[in-house]
Amino acid sequence: DPGKNFPRGMFYSVILVVFSYFIPLLIAIGATDNKQSDWVDGYLAVAISEIGGRWLGAWTVFASGISNLALFQAEMTTDALEILGMAERGMLPKIFATRSPHGTATYGILLGTIVIIGMSVADFRDIIEMLNFTYAISLLMEYAAFIKLRITRKEVYRPYRVPLNTAGCIAMVIPPCIVTILLMLMASFMTYIYFAVSVLLGIVLRCAHVKRSNSRLDQSECNDQSVEDTGSDDAEDESFVIS
Repeated sequence: DPGKNFPRGMFYSVILVVFSYFIPLLIAIGATDNKQSDWVDGYLAVAISEIGGRWLGAWTVFASGISNLALFQAEMTTDALEILGMAERGMLPKIFATRSPHGTATYGILLGTIVIIGMSVADFRDIIEMLNFTYAISLLMEYAAFIKLRITRKEVYRPYRVPLNTAGCIAMVIPPCIVTILLMLMASFMTYIYFAVSVLLGIVLRCAHVKRSNSRLDQSECNDQSVEDTGSDDAEDESFVIS
């Protein structure tokens, strides 16, 4: 029952995520004599090594590596399936809709790998900023879609419905929207260029998809009209033979 299980799952997951971040940081900050300038990439493992020994620091690095690998695999799988779905809907070339004998979106994974290799030469901080900027855009679009569906499709059945009216939902999404926009304003110029290129590419793909859909619709209408004309001609020939 999503109406009961979804809120329960979100509640417990938020608690687990908060404590998994808060407790290690609380221990590292309270048990070491560090400065703010010491907190650079990888310093948490150094602080844990000072507290619990080198074995605990090495275990932290190993656990972090496994976690990053799992996140990478999950993200690549999700992106590959999204590319496959877009290809099945005609938004991308049909080759990306090809599956392996095991059902894997092979060409979607290859495309993701090529993009990752191409971006690996860039600065890591720039990559993170670009990804977070894109994620912020997707969040704003999700909030807008949420409010729009609440206004225009009230009658649609929802397994889980946010227990607020339309005004309450709007008030709920305003603070995160403001914070998201403020963070986006802090992005670099190259991130804005990356965003503009991504938007233009999306517009081109969308226009190509609409044009292809319209051409298919016109072709289908022509075929239907041809079938109707052929049927009427056959009926006329039959009536002529009978007469």
